[in-house]
Amino acid sequence: FSNMVSRRIWRSQTPLRQFQNVPEVVARKLERKTDIEWNRFADLSPSDLGELLGVPKLGKILHKKVHQFPRLEMSAFIQPITRSLIRVELTLVPSFEFDITVHDYS
Repeated sequence: FSNMVSRRIWRSQTPLRQFQNVPEVVARKLERKTDIEWNRFADLSPSDLGELLGVPKLGKILHKKVHQFPRLEMSAFIQPITRSLIRVELTLVPSFEFDITVHDYS
């Protein structure tokens, strides 16, 4: 959310607007695709992503950017110990491609 605040991006806009080299036309087309949730874009192949937006040449670049966007896979194990005490084991695994030029050291 910090990039959304610093770059003045609304929740209704595509998260790919946080990247410098995503063309404005492509960002607008992504925002018009309201029938597909953001997390589903990661399941698409580069050719499918390019065809979906009507820009087949940018399919590989968009696919790379979608997979560079920070995501976490989360799993939880909850076990009751007593009537008023539970054990919670939470596992968070990063599920994105880290690139120092995009993500920096912060």
